[in-house]
Amino acid sequence: MFYYIDKLFFFLLYNPAAENTVVGNMMVFITNWSSYSFAATYLIVIAFLLLQRSRKLIPVIFAPALTIVIVQTIRFFYLRPRPFITLEVDSLIYHAANGSLPSMHAASAFVIATAIWFIDKRIGKYVLILASMTAISRVMVGVHFPFDIILGAMLGVLLSIGVFRGTKSFVGYY
Repeated sequence: MFYYIDKLFFFLLYNPAAENTVVGNMMVFITNWSSYSFAATYLIVIAFLLLQRSRKLIPVIFAPALTIVIVQTIRFFYLRPRPFITLEVDSLIYHAANGSLPSMHAASAFVIATAIWFIDKRIGKYVLILASMTAISRVMVGVHFPFDIILGAMLGVLLSIGVFRGTKSFVGYY
């Protein structure tokens, strides 16, 4: 039952991009350039926190690192094939046929966006919107199922919150 719901929502998102060149190209652009945008944003935040000598640097570095370890651990124990393998659709971008659950892009985008939200809520809400666009684009280009994205986003948000709250008691930032 769950697979069929995930498949239904996959096609609701994938079909508009696969059938409309403008939408497809826009999703390819978002999915390709969001990684660079998040990397640049992340490095700027680290530089900003270093210059301020802020203790928030600790969770900003630790949360994404922990996210990568957890996503890779889940993928090691559970290999979910990507939609372009199981549904035999053409993905709009090249991607290796490795595991798709949870989405590393969604987890990374949301852990960084949530960390930025902890630093500056005004900027953080815009980065969370960009993270959402990134996540949706991954389904629309055919490399993830919606549940891959949801789990990745939830992991990113929850790990960022947990690390920020957990380290606050140790390093005492406000």
